[in-house]
Amino acid sequence: MVISTTLQQEPLVVVCGADDNYAMPLAITLYSTLIHLENNCRLYLYIIDGGISNQSKKRLERVIDLEHIDVHLKWVTPSELESLKNLHTLPWITVASYLRLLIPDLLPEQFEKAIYLDCDLQVEANLKNLWEQPLSEYAVLAVQDLGTPYVSSPFGIAKYQEFGLAPQTPYFNSGVLVINVKKWRAENVSQRVIQYLQEYSQDVHLGDQEGLNVVLANQWGRLDPKWNLISHIYFYDIWDESAYKKEIGAIRQELISKPYIFHFAGGSKPWQIGCIHPQQLVWIRYLRDSNWFTPIENLLWCSQWFIRYYFWQIKVLIKKVVIKILIQKS
Repeated sequence: MVISTTLQQEPLVVVCGADDNYAMPLAITLYSTLIHLENNCRLYLYIIDGGISNQSKKRLERVIDLEHIDVHLKWVTPSELESLKNLHTLPWITVASYLRLLIPDLLPEQFEKAIYLDCDLQVEANLKNLWEQPLSEYAVLAVQDLGTPYVSSPFGIAKYQEFGLAPQTPYFNSGVLVINVKKWRAENVSQRVIQYLQEYSQDVHLGDQEGLNVVLANQWGRLDPKWNLISHIYFYDIWDESAYKKEIGAIRQELISKPYIFHFAGGSKPWQIGCIHPQQLVWIRYLRDSNWFTPIENLLWCSQWFIRYYFWQIKVLIKKVVIKILIQKS
């Protein structure tokens, strides 16, 4: 890979958060981010510790120890974590998923902007280009959600009419955000989201993402969909018909072939056997190269994983053959 030697004057500020269950996926989010940055880039990295073990922390520190990047790592253990435990959780929404709400209060006062990254991403572009997107007066920049494009979508906002929102009000995915930290602080965005989540806990489908869409409705700027390509793009044919589906349809092949960030949103994750995402083996290669494992651990883990992976592939192939034969006989 050829990395530009252009010096960057303004540092990047990136914030992530995870518990120990997602420490390894976070490693790939960080590793894939760092290898696509230019030489001598100065990065202030804040990791919100939602319960990451000391062993995982050492592994993550090893992952980000790359010579060409000037990384300033800060581990943040928020005292506010206890208050988040009162929020409604689901099997797919844990307390750790609410960590991004703590960003404005955890960052030093001098930082007025930050990039937030979920821990199930695979970055394929230079985040400097994301950082330089103009915020204007928006509270946040984000990508309109491919699976839930409007507040009236099935997993949108159940009571959107109660909040005076039109059915076609755009709904964003919160996995990749450029945050106007100054505006969030001034307008108490996080506190208002938490209040919404507490008052409407039984109606919430997608955790703080929904709360952010209520509080920031029509106050966010749209990013190129390439900055947050969720797995839903591969199920385009079964999307509900809408103006947004037509918009994405015109650029769908380009999105799939040249995204800036893959987001493994949903239940199928690339480290799991049975994942059908086409980037799975690329993600595994990043894991192998990231220094998350020691050389011996890497050999053992990869050997075991690929044995299970190819065994699963053989089972899938046999199943397809059997189905084909049964169809022909019928």
